[in-house]
Amino acid sequence: MFKLLETLKLIRAVNCLIAMAGVWVGAYMTWLRPVYYAPAAAGLAAFLICAAGNIINDLLDIEIDRVSHPGRVLVKGTVSTRYALILSICFNVVAIGLALTVSLPLTGLAVIVICLLYLYNYRLKKIPLAGNVVISLLAGLTFLTGGFAVDYRMALYLPGPLIAAVFAFFMNLVREIIKDVHDVEGDRALGVKTLPQVIGEQKAIMVALSLFFALVLLTLAPILSGWFGKWYKIITVYIVDLPILGFLIFLWGDPNRRMLAIGAALIKVGMALGVLALVLA
Repeated sequence: MFKLLETLKLIRAVNCLIAMAGVWVGAYMTWLRPVYYAPAAAGLAAFLICAAGNIINDLLDIEIDRVSHPGRVLVKGTVSTRYALILSICFNVVAIGLALTVSLPLTGLAVIVICLLYLYNYRLKKIPLAGNVVISLLAGLTFLTGGFAVDYRMALYLPGPLIAAVFAFFMNLVREIIKDVHDVEGDRALGVKTLPQVIGEQKAIMVALSLFFALVLLTLAPILSGWFGKWYKIITVYIVDLPILGFLIFLWGDPNRRMLAIGAALIKVGMALGVLALVLA
């Protein structure tokens, strides 16, 4: 039981469940008729791929985590690195097997996601902004994965999961940049190069603000196109877009650590509310 609990900590199970939920939302946005097995298999595959990616991240960052995250299981030695490596390989193999039971397009997407995760962990997370872009792209792909599980052609039509994928990409990218500004001192001490270190903290916040403003304009498109109803408009525009935009403008003028932490948390709440708006729409 203890090893199971430590394994759940290792894979960061809550994050994996969020990925699984994103797949289900993407599938729901693609349905013309009830489909159950394919979204369930795709959701489980996403959970396993996310878990494998988290394990590889911890294996490669074990020395950094001794300083920044001493409570992580590999640092404490409660599970071995060999066990973690074997587990990550098994998770990816099972995930591809599940995708094959659904369709070849879904399998291809699963392979792309696995490759992006390895590329991120081994190389791109060390390149300013590149790692942020990949993480945000992976967040968006969870919704497309759900659409591919139902019908890969319909998944690319509007309105559909492509809308959720684009929104998730921008929201995650904004949050990643804000988090990097918040963590700039710790990252510098550990030798991790991030966007705020390259262009400065206030300029990085301006980049995040510009990206969020672009997202606000994009969220208006479904309203102007008549795709979604009043609940989408109420939640997206008045509860998510305007409050976060106002906060980011304020944050740009006073980027202290407390406000940066609140900003990252606020955007995370905004993501959840945005998904709710799309489901209700």
